[in-house]
Amino acid sequence: MQGIGNREQGAVRDYRPEDFEAVKALHEASYIDYNMPDLNHALFLVKKVLEVDGKVVAAMALRIEAETYLWCSGGPREKMAAMCELQPAVLLEAWMSGIDNVVAWIPQSVEKKFKKRLMQLGWERDRDGWHSWSRPTEQRERVAA
Repeated sequence: MQGIGNREQGAVRDYRPEDFEAVKALHEASYIDYNMPDLNHALFLVKKVLEVDGKVVAAMALRIEAETYLWCSGGPREKMAAMCELQPAVLLEAWMSGIDNVVAWIPQSVEKKFKKRLMQLGWERDRDGWHSWSRPTEQRERVAA
């Protein structure tokens, strides 16, 4: 059966530790500037490979991150004081739950005023030139390439 892009349709299966070298080779061949993650880490909840003729030709994994929400009243000083009190407890509980990274989506209009405070609290802006994309996990019709 013909697959997408003039390639034979493959078989999707769960990732196995012996697939690591093939996935690592795919990662290195992509020339995208980020380190190969540890796929054995418990936060990689879903790991799949696409195999064609016994060869791993693609892989996809989902790693858990926690999205941060903040609700706060008061002026700038009161808000900063509240964040300084809340953040250590929230981060400790996240760490104890196995979460090793948290993210926050900050609108540009807020970031202009809030960037200095975020940095004081230990936050770092993610990579310039990389944009976050998201989608629900509900099943949709398959899109042909």
